[in-house]
Amino acid sequence: MTSVYGGPELVLLALAGTAVAVLGSLLPTGWAARIRTATALRAE
Repeated sequence: MTSVYGGPELVLLALAGTAVAVLGSLLPTGWAARIRTATALRAE
């Protein structure tokens, strides 16, 4: 019960989680970079 995933699966899951986090942050980052600072602060 303690060894559910092996080494390769853990590496793959870690890389997939990192990829999802990076891709999920690209849209808000791009939006914030394009708009004016006051508008971004008002949207918070």
